[in-house]
Amino acid sequence: MSDLPDRLIQQLSFAIRNPINVILGTIDLQSTTETTPEQDHYMQMIRRSAMQLMEASDSLLDLFELRSGAVNPEYQEFNIAELVLEAVKFRQPSARSKGLDIDVFMESDLVNPCLTDPFLLKKILFQLLDNAIKFTEKGSISVHVSRAEVPPSGHVDQPHLKIEIKDSGTGIAQNRLDTLFDGPSEEQTYRSSFDGAGLGLLLVSRMSAMIQGSVTVQSELGRGSTFSLVFPVQSVEKRVSGEIHLSGADSEAHRSEKIRILCAEDDPDSRYLVEHHLRARGWETRMASNGLEALEACKKEPFDIVLMDVQMPEMDGFEATAAIRKLSTDDATRGLDVPIIALTAHALKKDREICLQAGMDDYLSKPVHREELYSVIDYHVKAARQRDRVEP
Repeated sequence: MSDLPDRLIQQLSFAIRNPINVILGTIDLQSTTETTPEQDHYMQMIRRSAMQLMEASDSLLDLFELRSGAVNPEYQEFNIAELVLEAVKFRQPSARSKGLDIDVFMESDLVNPCLTDPFLLKKILFQLLDNAIKFTEKGSISVHVSRAEVPPSGHVDQPHLKIEIKDSGTGIAQNRLDTLFDGPSEEQTYRSSFDGAGLGLLLVSRMSAMIQGSVTVQSELGRGSTFSLVFPVQSVEKRVSGEIHLSGADSEAHRSEKIRILCAEDDPDSRYLVEHHLRARGWETRMASNGLEALEACKKEPFDIVLMDVQMPEMDGFEATAAIRKLSTDDATRGLDVPIIALTAHALKKDREICLQAGMDDYLSKPVHREELYSVIDYHVKAARQRDRVEP
């Protein structure tokens, strides 16, 4: 029974993420219709409340993973500029709902490509951006990325990067700065108003330490705050080879290409939203309500990509993926080659690893941002088509 609290946290988060996915997705759809200013105000109130629930759920999951020792840094090669821009892109809707823009400034001498844990780095950026948006009612938010001097506790043989997130928000009282990254105290619990659970900066501090970095803050009450993250990276030699290149001038042209998509999702509201988003791009879309329907569809119709929920009746996403991978050459969809993307409310880091080990090609956790969904589909369909062209 000792793992009961952990299972409850995971199940609670799962139960929260599915309806939030529908709430945020519906607001997204509503934004494409004509509304009155009063209705827009109502929608923004709903969005802010849903995002607060989402942030609380994310913080609980992150804290659970850190305390359980389930998260270990995994160093991967990535582009720091692309990662920062992607993190900002996914937080722009929340900022714009408050009339704020997020400006990004990058120095030209950044280490690219580089090695650190992009999963942890992106989570840190999300928390800091959420914090800036939450406490800024007017003015601006900016992100500055630059090379940094090696701190006294740093590795002198490794280059360091600095990411600063500045806001013109409420600021922080000087007597709180020393304990800002310690997590919620009893005093904060009773005296806080709309500032959430108080876990975000605690998580930022712990995740920064995991990538051997440090985070500091400068702030003045009523004049805004600047959070600075400094962390080491390993430089990676740029390679020129026959690798598949997935970005470039032809990306817009690719979006207009015909794409056939199968989506397996048992929740009818989530199914409606995904189908609407996909058809809005002009993509041919086939929906299935469980894994068995998805498998039968793949036998009869050719698909360029499959979006697969994990927890479904009749046949779950893992079983369906395994069965699709075993399809013969006589079946309409090439089971071994078709990209399969997990689309699930299970949001732990280990959930992503489980999905990849089960034969899926990528993983998206709910709530899914529309642009993120489009980007992942574009990426994998283009990669699959380029592989088809180079294979004999």
